[in-house]
Amino acid sequence: MRTLIVLASLALAAGAHAETLNYSFDKVHSQVHASVNHLGFSNSTARFHIKDGSLSLDVADWSSAKVDVSLDVAGIDLGDATWREHLSAEKWFNTAAYPEARFVSTQVTKTGEQTLTITGDLTLKGKTLPVTLQATLNQAGPHPFCETPAVGFSATTRFKRSEFGLAEYVPAVSDEVSVRIEIEASAG
Repeated sequence: MRTLIVLASLALAAGAHAETLNYSFDKVHSQVHASVNHLGFSNSTARFHIKDGSLSLDVADWSSAKVDVSLDVAGIDLGDATWREHLSAEKWFNTAAYPEARFVSTQVTKTGEQTLTITGDLTLKGKTLPVTLQATLNQAGPHPFCETPAVGFSATTRFKRSEFGLAEYVPAVSDEVSVRIEIEASAG
């Protein structure tokens, strides 16, 4: 049943003929969370706020979709001001020199009715490397509050922080970073 609802929503969003729409991220309902294992005791999580970005897609042709998003690394939210200051230092994120991170897609591939992979380049601390997101389309269709086309996605990825020059305390603090992304965006 959910699949039928999503397909109906896609048809409504596409209208009589499909076209590429440009979406803006809803910065309140879009979040990027990154976590690392801390000494084997916990998986510490930080939230990065979306600074700017865009999403363009034609629901009839996912391969033409494009994502370009910048994250506010200087505003990393760890729930503690002292810890934020610590991670902003030069040996960590060096936010004085690199206040933001950026992801730009290079390929979007539909892998199922509601799933896709998004491959792109992540720039973090001045270094750009490829990453692949595993994404799920949560919903597409008219936004119930404003009737404009809207989409929502959930995505995950993993990468090694040392490859971006963030190797402090590896392996006590895991090299692998797990990322969870929640996106809501509206056209117009």
